[in-house]
Amino acid sequence: MKDKIKEDHREFSRVDIQIIAKVQAKGREMVSTGVHDVSMKGVFVKGRIDWTLGTECEIHLILEGQNPPVDINVKGRVQRVTEEGIALLFTEVGLEAYEHLHNLVLLNTDDPEKAEREFNNHLGLKKK
Repeated sequence: MKDKIKEDHREFSRVDIQIIAKVQAKGREMVSTGVHDVSMKGVFVKGRIDWTLGTECEIHLILEGQNPPVDINVKGRVQRVTEEGIALLFTEVGLEAYEHLHNLVLLNTDDPEKAEREFNNHLGLKKK
């Protein structure tokens, strides 16, 4: 069953799905299955680590169920820190990671047409 997207003023639809996040920065790694609000722009990862706002990181979103598992690898930075975890903004998304994120959002949103409109209307996400 598909999870609900969060409706608000945000630029992109966000979906909640069961995936693993591995985030690496400052010689340390944070691994979490508590991932939510996945979008084309970022993700929220539950867990505690002492990284501060602006910390540059490497993010691996692991989709199990495939052999081998799909690893969506992007660069990002800590955008927000809460008691629950950290919000990460994607700063570099390669073409393969873009395609996986695009499909991940489309396949897990309740409104794929809305999500597709968001992709098509955003200048920074247009394919050349």
